Amino acid sequence: MKIIFIRLFESYYDKILPAAMRRLGWQVDEESFYTPADQTRDDRLQQMVRDRIKDKNGSYDFAFTVNFWPLLAPVLDDLGIRYVSWSYDAPLAFVGTPEMERKNNYIFLFDRGQVRNYKKQGITRVWHLPLASDPDIFSREIERHGDEFSGCGVSFIGSFYYSPYPSVVKNLSDHLRGYLDGILTAQRNLYGSYLLPQVIDDKIVGAVNAELLRKKDTSKDAGVFAGSVSKENLIYAMATRITCFDRLTLLAVASKITDTRVFTSNKPDEISGTLFKARVKGKVDYHTQMPVIFNRSRINLCPTLRCIETGIPLRALDIMACHGVVMMPLSEETAEYFENGTDSLLYSSDEEAFELMRFYLSHDSEIDRIRENAYEKIRTDFSFEKRLDTMARILKEN
Repeated sequence: MKIIFIRLFESYYDKILPAAMRRLGWQVDEESFYTPADQTRDDRLQQMVRDRIKDKNGSYDFAFTVNFWPLLAPVLDDLGIRYVSWSYDAPLAFVGTPEMERKNNYIFLFDRGQVRNYKKQGITRVWHLPLASDPDIFSREIERHGDEFSGCGVSFIGSFYYSPYPSVVKNLSDHLRGYLDGILTAQRNLYGSYLLPQVIDDKIVGAVNAELLRKKDTSKDAGVFAGSVSKENLIYAMATRITCFDRLTLLAVASKITDTRVFTSNKPDEISGTLFKARVKGKVDYHTQMPVIFNRSRINLCPTLRCIETGIPLRALDIMACHGVVMMPLSEETAEYFENGTDSLLYSSDEEAFELMRFYLSHDSEIDRIRENAYEKIRTDFSFEKRLDTMARILKEN
C-alpha cells in the first residue's frame, strides 16, 4: 500500500498515524502545506498539492488527511487518486457540501450519529470509524517525565469554550430569549441524547435574525450578529455553552471533596472564581505533560463537547491509554464499548457523576482495577493497526 499523507494543519495524529501505517508495511510519503483560511477553496493551495503530487510521479493507492478538507476533493478526483480522511473533530467545521459526495472520497468519522445525519442528507461517502490511541508512545513519555507531576484526586485538561450565545440572546425579546434558554436547560439536563438539531429549526433561526436586525442600530453585539446567525451557528453556540456549564459544575463539586487541578488555555481569572478550591493551571503539552497528568490523577474528567452525538472523543481514549481512569458521559458508543465500574466511570446525570466521584475517590483498589482494565481495552480494541485494517477493508469493498 502506497499513500501520500497530506498535512494542512497540526494535529495530534501527525506523528502517530504515519508510524502506525509504516508498521503495517505501508509506504508513506509525507507532505505538509499551509492551513487555508477557506476549507472549500484555495486556488494557490490546490495548485501546490496538484504540482507536488505530479512532481513525485507517485502512483498512490490513496491520499490521506486528518479531517476532511473539501478543497482537496476535486484536486484528487482530477488526478484519479482516492481521497481518505479520518476526523477526530465533531461536528465538521462546515455544513454538508457537494464535495463530500465525490466518488473517490472515503470520509471516516468517529461519531456514528454524525454519519447518520450526513446519510439523511443524501451524502453516502461517509463511514463510521472510532478513534484510536497508542499506549506505548505515552508509556515512554510517562517514564521520561513522570516526576514532573505529583498527582491529584481529580484533574481536567481542556477548554471551557467561548460561546457567543450570551451576546446573541441578550439582544432578543424576553419571550424568544426565554424559549431558547428553556431549550438549553432541557438539553443541559439530558445526557445521551442530542436534541438541539431537531428542536432548533429554520423558524426559530429566522426569528432570532429578525430581532437582531431590529436591534442592529442600538446594540453593538446585535449589529455583529444581525442577519448572520445560521442554524448550525446557533446550535453550536448553544452546545458549547452547555459544555461549559457541564465542566464548571463537575469541577466545582470535585474541588469540594478532593485536590482538583484544571489545565486549560482559558485565563485563570475567567473561570477560577467558579471553581472554588480547584487549582487552575495553564495549557499543557499533548506529548510530554498530558500523559503524566492522566496517569497520576485518580480520576480524569472528560465531559464531552455536547455536539458530539454518540462518539467517543480522543481525549477519553488517551486517558485510558495513559493508564488513567476516565469519567465521561454515557452515550450510545461509550455504552457499546465500555462498562461503568469495569473500565470507565460513566454517568447519565450530574448527580450520578457526583456519586461516582465520592465513591471511587475513597476506594483505591477499585480505581486501580478500572485503570488496568481500561488500559488493556485500549491495547486490544482501540489500536491504530486495528483501525487501519478496518479502513483498508472498507476501501477494498467499496
